[in-house]
Amino acid sequence: MTDLSLSDLSARIEGLYETIARTRMADIGILNPRLGVSMRGLRRYGENHVGILVTPWFMNLLFLPVNAPGSTDGGPPPRIGSPSTFALPSGTYEGIAGHELGLGWHWSCSLFSPMFEFADMEGAVETADVSLDLLFDAPEGARGNDAGQTGTSEEFRTAMVRPDSHGTLDARLAAIEAREAEAAAEARIAESPELETEVPRNLDRRALFGLRRSEGQHG
Repeated sequence: MTDLSLSDLSARIEGLYETIARTRMADIGILNPRLGVSMRGLRRYGENHVGILVTPWFMNLLFLPVNAPGSTDGGPPPRIGSPSTFALPSGTYEGIAGHELGLGWHWSCSLFSPMFEFADMEGAVETADVSLDLLFDAPEGARGNDAGQTGTSEEFRTAMVRPDSHGTLDARLAAIEAREAEAAAEARIAESPELETEVPRNLDRRALFGLRRSEGQHG
């Protein structure tokens, strides 16, 4: 994949999974029809391209090796389904090996599956974007990781090739949760207007990856 730009690689991944959604996943009842496919925040980190893939049936953290397994510099191919550990600024994560024609070897770490709790694509992709911010946010004082980088948390963030973001993490998390709670409440009212509807439990994005923020703490 070294011959592709990040934008071209993202487009290739999206095209592949759009095809999968229309073909071998089409008759499987775990697709959320309100969602599409989007590759979010793909960037190079160490010897992998890393981003979050949103589809109608899963949201996965994706690791794609820069040097493909089986190539001269890529080492031997893994077994499909075999685990491997990857270091990010926020910690280490286990990915499961997979292979797709047109994409090659990759490792996936499941964040959400299935995807029925998402009311719309906007909420799904913003959740992916906030999750990436959390994944690439090193704990204060952390230095170094298995990717060979050293420095402070701010230096980690500066070194990332990251999409522009606006607002604090807490504000963005709260906006996602409020929108999804409102959408879920409206859906319940539409289905059973005669029933009093309690506000549903919010999706707690702050609990992702064990990175819960304390009450009153701001991004």
